[in-house]
Amino acid sequence: MKIGSSITRMSKRSFIIALALLMITHIIMGVVLITMSKNALRKQIEQRMLDIANTAAYQLNGDELKTLTADDKDTDKYNRALETLRSFQKNIQLDYIYAIRPENDGTFTFTIDPDENNPGEFGERIASTDALVNASRGVADVDRVAVTDEWGRFYSAYSPIFDSEGNVVGIVGVDFDADWYDGELNSHKAIVITLSMIALTIAIALIFISHAFSLEGEKNKYMKELEETLLREYQQEKELGSARYLAYTDPLTGVKSKHAYLESVAKLDVGISKGTVNEFGVIVFDINGLKIVNDTYGHEEGDKYIQKGCNLICHIFCHSPVFRIGGDEFVVILEDNDFREREALIWEFDKRIEENQESGDVVVSNGIAIFDPASDTCFSTVFERADKKMYKQKRYLKAMKSK
Repeated sequence: MKIGSSITRMSKRSFIIALALLMITHIIMGVVLITMSKNALRKQIEQRMLDIANTAAYQLNGDELKTLTADDKDTDKYNRALETLRSFQKNIQLDYIYAIRPENDGTFTFTIDPDENNPGEFGERIASTDALVNASRGVADVDRVAVTDEWGRFYSAYSPIFDSEGNVVGIVGVDFDADWYDGELNSHKAIVITLSMIALTIAIALIFISHAFSLEGEKNKYMKELEETLLREYQQEKELGSARYLAYTDPLTGVKSKHAYLESVAKLDVGISKGTVNEFGVIVFDINGLKIVNDTYGHEEGDKYIQKGCNLICHIFCHSPVFRIGGDEFVVILEDNDFREREALIWEFDKRIEENQESGDVVVSNGIAIFDPASDTCFSTVFERADKKMYKQKRYLKAMKSK
């Protein structure tokens, strides 16, 4: 009897310990899974907001937008911008999209609001947020805290609109209903909690039957749920990839677009002003003779000529971002190993150009400048030095060809 009682007590003790360990494990894993999935979902929603704002900003003409006044309503340039924004509001799941102008006194005002029911008036002030201020400095950003105004309570994303000179002349604002945003996060959290509770209940029932249960199966279930969550997020990000590709990739050459270049310049300028940027180089390229090719053989051959020149640049400077900023103009921002090996790479590039000039192949002029923290206060000063050197080499190559 004593032995039986001892075995019974040990069995109960083992059961209680196993049950307690199982519950603690489920709680810890549930908290980790909820936190990870919630953060991943928040990041995915914020990225979707930024992708929409960036794509809309890329499609607006900054040179036209910066000259708009209240009297320009119903003009062609006003209607072009209005229809661009209206197409986003009608075809994409969002609440509001609108164009904003940063004023000289640090405030922000409406320029174009395509909302048909209660649009913001031209020149009407908008409440400032940290994300909006960052966009006015050239860096797209999204609100982390909901903002309440006369139109409701929203989370907003903001993307800068650049003119042809690279200046921020406006901002695209995209509003998403805060209740929808919070609801997505909360519903996702509720699903994870429900699944966790179901799994825990099943596990406890099995422990009552067998007094022993391996946690490995539950771990596998949680890992599978996590994998499915990550897979769904990957598929959603893949759907948004086309919008990012259009905004940041040059369609002819496949290198980075002018929009991507202006955003990179803005980030560098922020880093220079904060003193966190210590070294980088800028190389400006210009393809010689493109007009002659276009006039003689047509623009299709001209496009092939541009692609040929671009391939030569990418082949030599393969570890740094290459941007197409004009018809025949390219820029490389030297980074990492390319920056350290810049002299050898420039020598190799110039040698190829000399060979091409002799054989009648594509010729590309270049000029390089290195950032000097002691004297350079912004990216444009480095660019201007590189640009002057490029035109000097361009004149030299033309003179050599004419001999």
